[in-house]
Amino acid sequence: MGSTYSQKFIDPFRAQAAEQSIPPADVERWISGLRPFATLLPYGDGPVAGRWGGNPWLPADVPHPPFTLVASIDCAALPAEATDLPLPSDGQLLLFSDDLGDACCDFRGTVLYVPAGAAAAEPPWSDDGTWPVESLRLTIAPYHPLHPADDSNIPEHPRGKDLARAWEDSQEYPLGERGVQLGGCPIVLNNGPLDTALGAADPTASIGGTPAPVPGTEPPKDEDWVLLASADGTDMVNGGEQNLISWVIPRQDLAKLRFDRVYVHLDGA
Repeated sequence: MGSTYSQKFIDPFRAQAAEQSIPPADVERWISGLRPFATLLPYGDGPVAGRWGGNPWLPADVPHPPFTLVASIDCAALPAEATDLPLPSDGQLLLFSDDLGDACCDFRGTVLYVPAGAAAAEPPWSDDGTWPVESLRLTIAPYHPLHPADDSNIPEHPRGKDLARAWEDSQEYPLGERGVQLGGCPIVLNNGPLDTALGAADPTASIGGTPAPVPGTEPPKDEDWVLLASADGTDMVNGGEQNLISWVIPRQDLAKLRFDRVYVHLDGA
């Protein structure tokens, strides 16, 4: 972890854990498991690394998906340490989702990758199904693989419950309106997108019944699913209540830039 992590995230956590009399060895073991994720927000002083809304720039031979463009991610603007995902080093990741639906459900959408240097053009502007454009600025933050909401002790972390609370109390994760999170652990409002994606990929999994299967062949193993991105969907459904759209993908598919098995999930407050 670099000095930025120490100053902005780890030092407050150490202080919070010390107040709760958690042994330093347990604290350092927790810190060793931190994972980075990137947050893209329409404010802040970080570099511009994406765009919220607008019309997608697509090659002539790539049809516009029947969904709304939520955000475009400039992969070249993401430093290697921004996430632990196998993201491409350049080009654009385009995140699409439906603009109709109910909270806490399977959701329609997709991801497209446009390589750097591809001859792409923006289609004619239309207010129908297009979100207003804003630049997104990059912030990198660490997150622990154990979601604080798990609130549990495990052999590796016998003080896991206390550590999770100390970590949560010492941090701020302002996804905020028109924000995008890349990588890390999902924010869970009701149903976790990783568990729901696993249930959709494997109809034998007993997670809330038998949802429709994800398109593709053999379902990947549980541990292969990763959160690619989450985005604020507050204005999309349910009368403006808080909603999160998540794009979940097998890690090996992301490494191959294969997006036909992306699972899109909507979670509402």
